[in-house]
Amino acid sequence: MTEINRRDVDYARLLDLDVLTHWSLDRQRVHHGDAAEYEAILALFQSALRSEVVDGDGRLSAPRRARKVEKHLRAAIKAARKQENEMERFRLAYADHRRTVQALPGQRAAKQQRRAGARHQLAAVTAKSLHKSASAFTPGAEDATAAPAVEPGRPAARGINDLFNQQQRRGA
Repeated sequence: MTEINRRDVDYARLLDLDVLTHWSLDRQRVHHGDAAEYEAILALFQSALRSEVVDGDGRLSAPRRARKVEKHLRAAIKAARKQENEMERFRLAYADHRRTVQALPGQRAAKQQRRAGARHQLAAVTAKSLHKSASAFTPGAEDATAAPAVEPGRPAARGINDLFNQQQRRGA
């Protein structure tokens, strides 16, 4: 029996993947050995109980009586095999957990950089759009000649609200 399997041992050491690997492999060997012993006992009981023939038994009476005892050994074999498999799955799940935890800081930093880049691109697109909108509403020096002539008696539009008010006054 391994030192880690004693009752007075601190199981916190199992958090080390190497220690856990040795411990789980030891547990698997124990469960595999238990299953092999149970199978040997099952073979012994099958041969002994199925050969007990009582006067007046039918052809399948002894095997039917033996199955009532055998089913418990079969359940023990199945449980030992399952425990053996579960120890392997436990070890693999813990190793996967350790890899995931170690990779998280890098993944989070990359995600933060992607988000910052996306925010920067959004801000640049918004600024460009606002700049275009502002330049469209206020004609510059090069646009002064291309500006539409203002009807006599009406002031020139200085903003979007002025354009809206002019449209209202025209009746359009």
